This record gives sequence, C-alpha cells and structure tokens, in this order.
Amino acid sequence: MKINFLGTADSGGIPTHNCKCIICQEYRSKNKVNLSTSAYIECENGEIILLDAGIENIATIFDKRKIKAIFLTHFHPDHTLGLLRLRYSADNIDCYHPKDEKGFADLFKHTKAIRYIENTLFAPIKVNELSFTPIPLKHSKNTSGYLIESRDKTIAYLTDCGGISKESMDFLLSKEIDECYIDAGLAPNLNNGNHLNYEEATKLLDIINARKSYLIHASHHTLSYLKINNIELKYPFYI
Repeated sequence: MKINFLGTADSGGIPTHNCKCIICQEYRSKNKVNLSTSAYIECENGEIILLDAGIENIATIFDKRKIKAIFLTHFHPDHTLGLLRLRYSADNIDCYHPKDEKGFADLFKHTKAIRYIENTLFAPIKVNELSFTPIPLKHSKNTSGYLIESRDKTIAYLTDCGGISKESMDFLLSKEIDECYIDAGLAPNLNNGNHLNYEEATKLLDIINARKSYLIHASHHTLSYLKINNIELKYPFYI
C-alpha cells in the first residue's frame, strides 16, 4: 500500500497568487506547483480510493480510472472542490465523511453520482483489501483523520488538525503505525486552534512514534520562515 499525494499544501497553494516571498518566487522559477492537500491510494485491482478531493480537476486526473470510494476529512472547500465535477461521473461513487449537516455548497442537494455516507468514529470501513478507521481531530469544522490498514502496512492520515484528543491519541497508540502524515501548516509563532504549527506537530509525532513521519499542509509562510532562518526539522515536510 502506498499513499500518493496530488498536493500537500494549504488552501492557498504554492505559489500563492502574486506573493513575492522567497518560496513562491522559488516555485515559479522552477515551474513548480503544490496544490491543497489531497491524496489517493491505488488498490491491488487498480481501483482508486481518494483521501479528500480538493483538486478542482480531480475528475480529469482520474478519467478512465475507477474511483471505488472517497474518504473526506471534512467539508472545507480545499478538500471538497473536486466533488463539484466528479459528481457528474458515469460511475456511482461512495463518499465517507464525518457528521456535517451543511457539507459544502449544494453537494448534499444535488448528489448525482455520489452517495454520501456518514462515518462512525473509530468504526473501521472496509474497501477492497483496505480498512479505513475514522479518527476525530480538532478543527474548525467537524473533521476525521483516518487510520488506513492493509495486510502489510498501517498509515495515519491526520489533516486538517489543530490538536488530537486523548481518545484519538490512545487509539493511535494502540496501533503500530508505519507512516504518519500530520498537518503542520502554521509558522512557529502562530496557533489559531485550527491547525498545528510544526513545533506542535513534532511533539505529537514524537508521541505517535511511527516508523516514518511527515509534515503536510505546508503554507508558503511556514516554508519561507524555515528557509530564511535556516531551520532543519526533525520530521520533513512532504512536498
């Protein structure tokens, strides 16, 4: 099992529109783009499982591929924007999500090809050879991270995240985690309660103690701060 990222940045993406910071200018000079955090797993039978769908053209990216299921962390636009087009698919697609009465835009009103299924916290959901267990995370909107288990690997996908409750941490510590990806979008002098800064995320990764650990949801502000101050991190940003 391998998790593949279509983007690992915050909602502004990198480069951010007309920003002249050192990171945005570097990305432009190298013709690089990092879009909002969105990932996928390819199953043994070739089917695709999406983890969030914030990339607007995700329907085009996976045209001619079978999308078996979608696991949303939450309904903020940078994690759901791609559903506005994907719902016109010729295939029926199951979308698992945390409890949210409003969702995003008119997705619940005009479901079309997508069947929305509210997840139950800590209750595993089996899709093909994989198991996805929703884990509640602290964020401004009701949010679930996911513990993803295959026969030979366990991955924790923890975005967006402003903190982890004792119940969620106890669950994570009950597992032997091979890879952990956690939100660390803020610079060290910031904490808005909705996202972790990289210092806070590092402390949580130390506790989780996965075999491999990565920071995600990078903002251009955070990456600029690191570069300007020549800071080396214990855990790398996955970018």
